[in-house]
Amino acid sequence: MIRAPTFAAALALALAAGAAHAADAANDVPPPRTPDAYVAEALEAAGSNRAQLEKALAAMDASGDAQARECMRFLVANMPGKGYIVTHLADEEGNVIPFDTLAHATYAESRATLEALEKEHGELHWARDRIDLDVETITADFLIRHVNLALETWRATPAGRRVGFDAFVEHILPYRGSQEPLDAWLAPLRARYADVPADVADDVRELYEWVGKDVAARVRFDDRYYMHPTDQSFSEMEESGLGRCEDMTNAQTFAARSLALATAADYTPAWARRDNNHAWNVLLDANGRGSVPAYAHAAKVYRKTYALQRDNLAFLLPDGREAPNRFLGSKSYIDVTTQYAPTTDVTVSLDAAVAADEEFAYICVFNGGNWTAIHWAPIADGRATFTAMGRDIVYLPAVHDGETLIPAAPPLLVHASGALEILAGGAATSDLVATSLRPRQRSPDTNVETAVSYLAPGAEYVLQRWSGGAWDEVERFTASEAAPRFSALPTGTLYWMVKAESRRLERVFTIESGAQRWW
Repeated sequence: MIRAPTFAAALALALAAGAAHAADAANDVPPPRTPDAYVAEALEAAGSNRAQLEKALAAMDASGDAQARECMRFLVANMPGKGYIVTHLADEEGNVIPFDTLAHATYAESRATLEALEKEHGELHWARDRIDLDVETITADFLIRHVNLALETWRATPAGRRVGFDAFVEHILPYRGSQEPLDAWLAPLRARYADVPADVADDVRELYEWVGKDVAARVRFDDRYYMHPTDQSFSEMEESGLGRCEDMTNAQTFAARSLALATAADYTPAWARRDNNHAWNVLLDANGRGSVPAYAHAAKVYRKTYALQRDNLAFLLPDGREAPNRFLGSKSYIDVTTQYAPTTDVTVSLDAAVAADEEFAYICVFNGGNWTAIHWAPIADGRATFTAMGRDIVYLPAVHDGETLIPAAPPLLVHASGALEILAGGAATSDLVATSLRPRQRSPDTNVETAVSYLAPGAEYVLQRWSGGAWDEVERFTASEAAPRFSALPTGTLYWMVKAESRRLERVFTIESGAQRWW
């Protein structure tokens, strides 16, 4: 049987054909795409490291390779803000609280230590320790080597699965995955995958799945890393073999890029019908589009980009005003929710007394016992239109004063049909039989399914209703063997029943046919 050449053989043949042939096979000379002004901004931001960036740019200019020149300009122009972020645990006064989740054998033990620390020090949060900015630390040698290796790999890719130059620059060329330590991962991964099996080498989907299985075997999910928010480098993941979804997404991204597969890291900043968030990889087509159907239920899906997106919120906020969270404060993401599922544009009339002095409004989902902002919109004439929102989800419009989210309108439900329902209550009432605190759920990280959380006889619970921009206590009761019954409760509004002294991870619900309808 005649076997197709391996990836290594294809690479050797392509390189032997010479640089001129390779450039011609790839798209020839690209049109200018990176404005001089953006390059100049990056050089200014580099400070004492400016000479390294100028050296890298000059090397590509001198090469006579127009594609290489454009690659380097793209990397430099979009470098500001990129870097390695180190975090620590802090109290409300900013004091560092020593904590190492990896010193514990299990997530449960780590969680117990964290809860004990909060009892001792009060509410704790993850704070930025420092950021090592690429523009201030990266070397010309690192950049030159990376651009040359990336171009070599792409140009040697079989024509049947080689993406165009634009897709290469956006989704294969970048040297960074997220906010991990800077690491030269391309050369070792090229060596690792030099001998791709012939039966998958020429098929984009099969090759992507093949390399994904390899990565999954090398870096496994460990829930202790939920409390290890500093991203790992390629070398660190090679050593630990463990991580959270962000780490695993980076590992898959690096591996795919080393095979010139156009890939992206998509994420939802907060699930709408369960707690936590999630990130995952997606294979992109020649037009830079792609999705993973398993995550089509997300309220919002964003795609991380290396390119700075200069119409993002971070570029529009007034000086000194912070975004509600780090996700919305990012300068490098695009909204790809429409690539996943049908969406609805949600226009909301805001409370004039709350929103009067604000330029932007936010739309939130209920996650981890709090409302979390996942999208933003400018305010015009007291209204805000939130584009491309996921359906079959409950939202809360709000504004942010720089420190706190402030409800600015009643919660609303975007039905599966796309129809909007304002959850402000009405004249209709209903009895309610309440049996549980949250429904059965499956974790997207571990694929483990948690059972329905039923009420425990003898325990104290509080039923609350959203009213006037806050949770209002309806009834406090002690559960018995029989399910509690409540009479004449307003419908068309949002409820939340929690166990007294709980971590507030119970889910919200509406009343439907006298029972709980979970959101």
